Amino acid sequence: MSTIDQDQEPAFARGIAGPLGKLTEDLKTKVDEATDKVFRQHCALSGTDASTLLRDFVYLTCYGKTWRAMAAEKLLHEEERIGAMRKLTGPFEGPEFAQRGGHH
Repeated sequence: MSTIDQDQEPAFARGIAGPLGKLTEDLKTKVDEATDKVFRQHCALSGTDASTLLRDFVYLTCYGKTWRAMAAEKLLHEEERIGAMRKLTGPFEGPEFAQRGGHH
């Protein structure tokens, strides 16, 4: 049985879905011990882990938005799209929610 450090995200068999697709690529770097300590303290104070903060930095550098902001925007757009579809088509429900025997 393997253990996972609390500063590491769990390993998944499949990539995590992100706003631009599955997160499948690894980025790694080395830093000195003092910087590592300060960075991990920053993570703890921010209530996040090193992987999430590094991912946010990479996305912020590349796209001008953090990964978490992009993921939240994607969810918001999905909810808006679903709401618009419901206005066009009406609510769609499975048979378990359909009226049975004329009772409401």
